[in-house]
Amino acid sequence: MVVFERLRTLHRVARAATSRVARPVAVAVLVALALLLAASAVVSASAAGPDSMAGPDSAAGPDSMVVALVAGNGAPVVPILFPMQKRVSWGDTWGAARSGHTHEGNDLLVPKMTPLLAVVPGTLDWLNLTGKTSSYNNLPYYNILLRGDDGNDYFYIHLNNDTPGTDDGLGGVANAYAPGLTNGTHVAQGQVIGYAGDSGNAESTASHLHFEIHSGGYKNPIDPYNSLKAAPTYDEWIAGGGGPIGGSTTTTVPGTGSTTTTVAGTGSTTTTRPPSTTTTTRPPTTTTTEQDPGPGGQIDPEAPPFSDVHVADWFYADLTKVYAADVVNGSRGVFRPYGSVTRTQFAAFLVRAFAPEALDDPAPKSPVFADVQSSFWGYREIAAAAAAGLVHGVGDGTRFAPNAPITRAQMAAMLCRALGSDDAARPSAATTAPTSRPFVDVSSGYWASADIVLARDLGLISGGSDGRFRPEETTNRAQAVTVIARGLRLIEGGDGN
Repeated sequence: MVVFERLRTLHRVARAATSRVARPVAVAVLVALALLLAASAVVSASAAGPDSMAGPDSAAGPDSMVVALVAGNGAPVVPILFPMQKRVSWGDTWGAARSGHTHEGNDLLVPKMTPLLAVVPGTLDWLNLTGKTSSYNNLPYYNILLRGDDGNDYFYIHLNNDTPGTDDGLGGVANAYAPGLTNGTHVAQGQVIGYAGDSGNAESTASHLHFEIHSGGYKNPIDPYNSLKAAPTYDEWIAGGGGPIGGSTTTTVPGTGSTTTTVAGTGSTTTTRPPSTTTTTRPPTTTTTEQDPGPGGQIDPEAPPFSDVHVADWFYADLTKVYAADVVNGSRGVFRPYGSVTRTQFAAFLVRAFAPEALDDPAPKSPVFADVQSSFWGYREIAAAAAAGLVHGVGDGTRFAPNAPITRAQMAAMLCRALGSDDAARPSAATTAPTSRPFVDVSSGYWASADIVLARDLGLISGGSDGRFRPEETTNRAQAVTVIARGLRLIEGGDGN
C-alpha cells in the first residue's frame, strides 16, 4: 500500500514535470522519488517472499499508469501497446525545434497504409470524416485523438490521405481510418484504428506516424520515447496473456457486417453475422457470449503481416488465402501489391500452390533451361514447376526468360496447366463458336486463346469494361495472388469467383 501511494505521488509529480519552467526542479524530485520507490519495492519484495509476487492477472488502477523513470531523458513510462504490429527504429525528437514551436512527439517512419493500433482502450475523437483540408497545402488531413480510459490522451498525426500506391491526396476517409469508426467510438487496446501516411504538413516528408502522449489530457505533452521503447508489440502482448476482451482476436470483414473471432490459445474460430451472438468453442466445452468487439477489428495473427496491405484492399481476401497456404511471404514486411511479377516469381507461386510435392524432390543437377543456372535463386522452383508440367519455357522451349515480367496471357496458360486442364478440355480454334470469344483483342488464332477462354469460363480471369483482355500487358502482384486464390477455391470445390 505504501508503494502504491508513492506511485500516486510519482504520477502527480510527473505531470508537473511537463511544465518547461519547473522541469529542472521536477526532474530532480522525480529521480529522488524513483530511487525511494525502488528501495521500498525491494524491501517489500524481500519481506513478502517470492511466492507473493503479483502474477499476470493482477490488475492496476489508472493511478499506476506512470510507473517508472528511464535513465536518460527522465521521461515517465506510460504502459501502452506499441502503435504498430511490428516494432520499428526511430530517434527521440521530442523538444526539437520546429517552425514556430517545438516538437511534442516522436516520428516513427513506416510505409503508407501501415495499420495503426490503439495503444490503450479509449474513445476516438478528432476524426476528420468530412475531408477538411489543411491550411498548409489545401489537401485533406487526417488525425486521431485517442482519449484513453487511463485518463491520458494519445495523438496520432499524419494519417494517410492518398489512394494506395500514389501520392495524390485523394485517398479519402476509407484509406485513413479503419472501417466503421467515428468520433465517439470506444475502441479496445490493440484495435486497428487507422493507417499511416503523410497528410497535413508532412506531404513533403516520408510517410510516418507522429505520436504524442498527453498526461492527464490534451495539452499536457510528455516525451513518448521511453513509453514507446518499453511498449510491447501486439504479438508480445498476446503472448504475455494480453489481448482483447475474452482473449479473442476479431477481424471485421468490410461491407458484410460479419466478424471472425479467434480465441487465443484454443485454436477455435467462429464467424458471426449481426445480430446473432458469438459462439466461441473452447474444447471440450462450448461457451456463448454476447460481446461487441467494436468496429475496426483487431489484427488477426493469421492475417498477412504486410505494412502496405490493409483490410479495405480489393485483393485482401485473396492475399489472405494464399498467404495462409504459404504461397507468398513478401519481403521485409511489405508485399508491394502493385509491383511487377517476373516469370520466376509466378512459377514459384504456382508450384507452391498447386504442386508443393514437386518441391520435395531433389533439384536436378543439370539445368532444365539454358538461362536458369543452379546458382539462380529460383532454380529449384522453376525446375519443380517444369517437372510438374506447369511451365514450358519460351521460344523453342530451351529458355525460360526468368527475369522477364509475366504477361497476362502467360499467366492464364500457366494457371490452366496448374489446374490440370489438358488440351482436350480446351476449345480449339476450329470448334470455338463466336460467342465463346470473350475478349475482342484475343483472336481465335492467338497462341494462348484456348487457355484464356478456359480461364475466363472458369472464373479465374476477367477483362476490362471495354471487352479487352490485353494479353501482352504485364500483371502485378495483387492480380497474381488473386488468380492463384481463385484457382485454389476451384480445386477445393468452389468457383473461381
